Amino acid sequence: MHTRRFHLSGFLPVLPQPTGPDAWRAALGACFGIGLCAFLVSAFPSDHAPHLALIAPLGATAVLVFAAPNAPLAQPWSAVVGNTLSALIAVGVLSVYSGPWAAPLAVGLAIFAMMFARALHPPGGAVALLAALDPVPVLETGFLYALVPVSAMTALLVMSAILFNRLSGRVYPFRQAGDEVRLGLSADELAALLHDYRQASNIGVTDLGRLLVAADREAENHRFDTVNLRPVPQISTRGKCGG
Repeated sequence: MHTRRFHLSGFLPVLPQPTGPDAWRAALGACFGIGLCAFLVSAFPSDHAPHLALIAPLGATAVLVFAAPNAPLAQPWSAVVGNTLSALIAVGVLSVYSGPWAAPLAVGLAIFAMMFARALHPPGGAVALLAALDPVPVLETGFLYALVPVSAMTALLVMSAILFNRLSGRVYPFRQAGDEVRLGLSADELAALLHDYRQASNIGVTDLGRLLVAADREAENHRFDTVNLRPVPQISTRGKCGG
């Protein structure tokens, strides 16, 4: 009887070793984005809700938009809508119930809503949890909390990521599926593959197409590595023809 073996390798790092430029680019980008948000907060202080404020989940959003800008979870729709929707869900839950189960309810419902809105964004869960853990200022602000600071600060961070990534040579937002994919597979078929292998949240359709094209080209190169391309010697026919 075949049994699956337990491998400790599953607990080891799976991310590839980053290059120095990639690591510095992500770090400087996050510093730039969060710094811009902090500057705006300090430039427009307010003692009355709603007001601009730095919230902890912005740090998680910064990791995605600057370190993994091609990930579907890091795209502008996922970031802004995901965080905003999670805040709305949290305020709604707290308006009805603020007991010990408010936090798990807020996080669970936020994930449910984000998935159906096609706006799954991991920091959105943190937005909901943060609101549930400190409900007093959230309830004082009401549903405007989802707009300011959550939506406004997330949008500012995303705009800074668009600017920084473009200036540093990266494409953000990522490429949508288009005619540039030449695989004999349509965008819908590539999307179905991602869905079947449960990778739709990790890689976009166009990036999958680009990887498959690159892999196919590499395979073609391997096929010709063993081909002997030396010129074929010509056979002389001088003196062999009658007449």
